[in-house]
Amino acid sequence: MAHYDLELDKELPIDLGVLVATWKDGSREWRTSFDDVAPEALTWSPYPNGPNIGGAILHMASCDQYWIMQIAEGIEVPADDRAWAYDCTMDQYVPHWPTPPARPLEWYLDLLDSTRDRMVDLIKAHLDSNSIHPRGQNTMTYRWIIAHAVQHDSYHGGQIVLLNELYKKSADRAD
Repeated sequence: MAHYDLELDKELPIDLGVLVATWKDGSREWRTSFDDVAPEALTWSPYPNGPNIGGAILHMASCDQYWIMQIAEGIEVPADDRAWAYDCTMDQYVPHWPTPPARPLEWYLDLLDSTRDRMVDLIKAHLDSNSIHPRGQNTMTYRWIIAHAVQHDSYHGGQIVLLNELYKKSADRAD
């Protein structure tokens, strides 16, 4: 029988600690459902300009930086950041997802992991979950920003798992 719990970071207040632990566990969850990934699956899209696995991972890393670095901390994301540069060329709402770089899955996951590590370091330095942050006409708490990153990871993590399954089915039909 398995026992599940969140691994809370003792450097964080409980509310931020639960959110960060949930973020990490949610990523672990979609990654364990994301197996047998062909290199071609990372750039494949089910329709022209549609979402793709590599682009979704780059988008996740870019959005983590946007919300935590830029909105919450006031730190500009460097224009040459790989994830940010990709995200500036796409529009998920049209949709327009350009073909991402043809790199191995490990490259994408390493990029996401290094971005997340930097974001967690910023969260550990901030600690005030009630601080207020403006964005346009709206304001939000730091806690909401971190919760939004958690939700965003779950949304695109599920999308990534589905895209991989669709790719495998499309490859099955082509054989």
